[in-house]
Amino acid sequence: MVGMFRRQVVRAPDATAVVAADRTLSYGELDARASAVACGLRDRGIGPDDIVAVAIPRGAEMVVAVVAVLAAGAAYLPVDSAQPPDRVAAVLADACPALVLTPAELRALEASSASAAPVVDPDPANAAYVIYTSGSTGKPKGVVVPHAGIAHLVAAQRERFGARPGARVLQYASVGFDVAVADLCMALLTGATLVLAPPEGLPAGEPFARFVAEHGVTHVCMPPSALATQPDLALPSVTCLIVAGEAPGPDLVARWSAGRRMINAYGPTETTACATMSAPLTGGPVVPIGAAIPGTGLRVLDETCAPAAEGELYIGGAGVARGYLGCPGATAQRFVADPWGPPGSRMFRTGDLVRVLPGGDLLFLGRTDDQVKIRGHRVEPAEVEAVLGAHPAVARAAVVARSGPLGAYLVGYVVPRGASVPDLRAHLAERLPAHLVPDMIEVVGHFPSTPNGKLDRAAFAEPARRAPGTLADDLARLFAEVLSVDAVAPDDDFFALGGTSLTATALVSRIRLELAVEEASVAAVFDASTPAGLAEVLSATDPVDSARGRT
Repeated sequence: MVGMFRRQVVRAPDATAVVAADRTLSYGELDARASAVACGLRDRGIGPDDIVAVAIPRGAEMVVAVVAVLAAGAAYLPVDSAQPPDRVAAVLADACPALVLTPAELRALEASSASAAPVVDPDPANAAYVIYTSGSTGKPKGVVVPHAGIAHLVAAQRERFGARPGARVLQYASVGFDVAVADLCMALLTGATLVLAPPEGLPAGEPFARFVAEHGVTHVCMPPSALATQPDLALPSVTCLIVAGEAPGPDLVARWSAGRRMINAYGPTETTACATMSAPLTGGPVVPIGAAIPGTGLRVLDETCAPAAEGELYIGGAGVARGYLGCPGATAQRFVADPWGPPGSRMFRTGDLVRVLPGGDLLFLGRTDDQVKIRGHRVEPAEVEAVLGAHPAVARAAVVARSGPLGAYLVGYVVPRGASVPDLRAHLAERLPAHLVPDMIEVVGHFPSTPNGKLDRAAFAEPARRAPGTLADDLARLFAEVLSVDAVAPDDDFFALGGTSLTATALVSRIRLELAVEEASVAAVFDASTPAGLAEVLSATDPVDSARGRT
């Protein structure tokens, strides 16, 4: 990874490497600053397989820190400061990083560096980064990813996405997810420009389109659920649109594939961000996840581990991660011997069910377990259940994924210990990232069981629709529930109360689901961000609103 970056520096040191809200860096400037910091890290004894946490908001300094850690030979652990403090503390306690790089620490290392020692390309087996994913045991797991698969990933990005000098790659996903790693590789290892969204995020709709146009963005990777919230704007500068993290529907492909290259990319964090890419999508009844990228082997196996046309997907090759940090049992369970590969090679057991299509592409069918994708993020319901069940007012907790207008969403079910049930969503929001907080929590008297006594998740009742009041009152209630605040007045501003583009997406999902207002959109929330204002906008676009008993 370091050598690939250095080749771009030598090729065009004055080319723009990073465009951020705070500053712009050329390849030469980025290399000089990162090399100075790397020297300071090595002076502190940081080296191969050490973990350095990067706790710096999205911006030019964050990129400097990442490149510096890699140049020092260590692995970087991205820390999203927007996540709840308890979650950040738990990740840092589990990872035990040798150093936590903050903005102040970065500047101190850069200023104290006497000379920049030559950069040495790390061994391919050395760890490059650590990404924490939702864990089925109730706590997140750190995936340790080596350098070995990165060259193959970049080769596929060059070939399939057309990543090259002159391209401008948007990076707007949370820095704590591996799509941010893929964006960084797509830009800095091909000579392209990495365009960073503002630290506070990039709202859907007109603000997103304006940012993309102003910065001449050519390459965008986003989950289908986020793309579905975008209005039908042309985004003329975007020549390659990559969807990843969830299964896109044919309607979405029909909306966005015209006039550009649209690719469906698939890959768990445990396989260096990407394992398959589709051919350019042009429409059709199914949307495949495509075929293997270079250096990757795919096996579709049945319950007896025999090759099959339909079954669980196992992924082998250079991109397979080392395993889960400090979790040998979980590693042994998911990273298994590869009998088709060379001695000592392993496959990652994905838990994803696929079908081999006649042309050889794979079609995603579902999961073998309870894992779901929420707005492109991998979610283990057991992790949410563990935090929900830890509340003293809860006797028993379960979390179920439901299908909604904007994709999957979570519903929590609780059996209370007493008559009073506090605001459990606020309890969760203080401890979990936003995508892990259920959109609704239902109080029930008991949990359904299968004939053999196990929890029957499929038997939980669908969340009941609330009795309608005025639209403004209903919106105020949903504002409060999504933002985990006690009450919201008609003129309270959603974003002044702490709302973000992510929580706005959750709000829209709740409005469509509970209030049956299909015209609701993230763009409408940004245009009219109070309950009263949004009610006025939605009433004007909904000719049957009065039939629902609202004013």
